[in-house]
Amino acid sequence: MKQHIAPFGDGIIVLRLVEERDLKTILDWRNRDDARVWFKTSDKLAFDRHLAWYNSYLQKEDDFLFLVEVDGRSVGQCGIYDIDENAGSAEVGRFLVAPEMAGKGYIGRSCAEIVRFGTQFLKLSYLFLEVMEQNTKAIRLYTREGFVEEGRSGGLIRMGFGRDRAS
Repeated sequence: MKQHIAPFGDGIIVLRLVEERDLKTILDWRNRDDARVWFKTSDKLAFDRHLAWYNSYLQKEDDFLFLVEVDGRSVGQCGIYDIDENAGSAEVGRFLVAPEMAGKGYIGRSCAEIVRFGTQFLKLSYLFLEVMEQNTKAIRLYTREGFVEEGRSGGLIRMGFGRDRAS
C-alpha cells in the first residue's frame, strides 16, 4: 500500500500525490505531440492503459507521482521512483507541464522540490535521472538544479545529484 505523503512545496508550488481524478488531465498533457516525444515510450496512451498503470502504481511503495499545483490549479507533474533505501538512491523524472503553463518556472521549482523531498524527507544521498540528448532545455534545467552528467548511452544522458555518482 502506498504511503501517504502530505502535500509540500516552496510557497509558490504545491506537490501532492496524484489521485485517480487527475488521470485524464495528466494523460491529456502526456499525449500531446510536443510532450510525448520526450518520453521513452512515446506512443499515445489510451485511458484504460493509463488507469491500469495507475492501479499498479498504487501498490508500489517505491514510487511517488506528484501533481504540481499553483493556487489550487494543476500545472504539472513530477515523480520519484525506484527508491532504494538500502542504496540511498532513487530516480527522479516524469516532469511534465500543462501546455499553458510552460515557461513559468514551475518545472524548475518542481525539480528543486523533488530533490528536497528525496534528500531531506526520504534521506536519500543520491538521485539520478535520464534525459534524451536532444532535450537541451531539460538538460539546462537539471544542470541548474545541481545534476551532473555521468554518462551517455542509446541517446540518453544519465545525470546524478549527490554522493558517489554512479558510472
